[in-house]
Amino acid sequence: MIGPPRERLNSSNWGYLDMARDFDKTWRERLVKANLDLIILRLLRSKPRWGYEINMAIRERFRVYLSAGTLYPLLHSLEDSGRIEGVWESEKGRGRRIYQITQSGIEFLSAGERMTAELVKLMQTMQVDATP
Repeated sequence: MIGPPRERLNSSNWGYLDMARDFDKTWRERLVKANLDLIILRLLRSKPRWGYEINMAIRERFRVYLSAGTLYPLLHSLEDSGRIEGVWESEKGRGRRIYQITQSGIEFLSAGERMTAELVKLMQTMQVDATP
């Protein structure tokens, strides 16, 4: 590891902490956006949700804010591919689309989770086998 261990950070090396936080934030955002379809399907597996609720769940869990221009085109794509289905629901005169996962979505999610676990395992193996 380059730089001081995180436990020993103090005011004289805050720059390192800021850099580490920036890297963490960058990677968190990249990984969430790269796996957004799986994250959405995982959320919908527990219960049907509307778009705003999906966005807030992702924001709370991953600390990543998604714009409507990121989330809604993906929801439409997942619906077009048959992985989710949406139905219009009216609450207090205001309509919103409630999404739920389909059987195809459950199968796609399972495959994605298996491949993600395999990727992590392969990456961990590379760290062990890596030569200096």
